[in-house]
Amino acid sequence: MIILPMKDAQTITVLKALADPTRLKLVRSLASCPDSVKSCGDLSAVADLSQPAMSHHFTKLAAAGVVLESKEGTHKIYRLNDKLLSSIGIDIKKL
Repeated sequence: MIILPMKDAQTITVLKALADPTRLKLVRSLASCPDSVKSCGDLSAVADLSQPAMSHHFTKLAAAGVVLESKEGTHKIYRLNDKLLSSIGIDIKKL
């Protein structure tokens, strides 16, 4: 069994999350508006997905650390985890 350093394991997790075309599209959409946060509903038109499908993709992105999740009332708000992405060499402006 190969044991990877923590940073390598985290990089692999992030890259796997971004390897899905839908998730990459969502991340690109978030990156295009870095000063604003968006909920699943705000981004549903971008990906043309149902709310449950959007929630699934954002759960995967949040688990990988790609997005940070917060709650406002009954809505979940997402924003990119710029610090993590840049620490592993991902420039969100180039996605």
